[in-house]
Amino acid sequence: MTALVLGANGLIGEIIVDLLLKNDKYNMVFAVSRKGVNKESPKLVQIFADMHNVEEKIKDIRVDVLFSCIGSTQAKSPNKDEYYKIDHDYPILVSTLLKKNGCNAVCLVSSIGANAQSKNFYLRLKGQVEQSIMALGFESTYIFRPSLLMGKRKEHRLLETVTQKLSPLFNMLMIGPWRNFKSISAESVARAMIHTASLRTSGVHIYQTEEIKKLA
Repeated sequence: MTALVLGANGLIGEIIVDLLLKNDKYNMVFAVSRKGVNKESPKLVQIFADMHNVEEKIKDIRVDVLFSCIGSTQAKSPNKDEYYKIDHDYPILVSTLLKKNGCNAVCLVSSIGANAQSKNFYLRLKGQVEQSIMALGFESTYIFRPSLLMGKRKEHRLLETVTQKLSPLFNMLMIGPWRNFKSISAESVARAMIHTASLRTSGVHIYQTEEIKKLA
């Protein structure tokens, strides 16, 4: 199998690249990012790109699975129009190109609470990305809605760092209908994405935190 990881140097994307390189089922992994990933393998093809030049760089690439892990932050993209382009337009462009070239499975990192009708900009954006991905009509569409991600990011996010430290306490309170709000490791999300991609079940499948943990 072959795969392309969009957002390959992000928290989840980098773990996915590492796991795919160790997975005998995959013989080629395309890693798309602006800065590249610090890994070497005969199976790895690094593509240095952003939303402005990615079309030219991947237009002839054919893969079996797309892992879409791209995502900005308000700190990186305070302008909402720019934020929208990175989180929505960029992955939809890549998804459209790859599907046109024969890709039939996509695994998308979204967020708990994603809702295209939400009044919250972030949750509305994530919901719109989900809708746009589903509209492309991949044979298999897997959408992952994790809650707070646990893991060490390359960039410092003060609020997220504080929240991660408090998460053990919060997790104790998240019972019953609140279970999906428990924190989850980025590695668990990555493993769940790779696992579901191997199932190749047709249709649209959406996974919340508790389901993601079971799949991992």
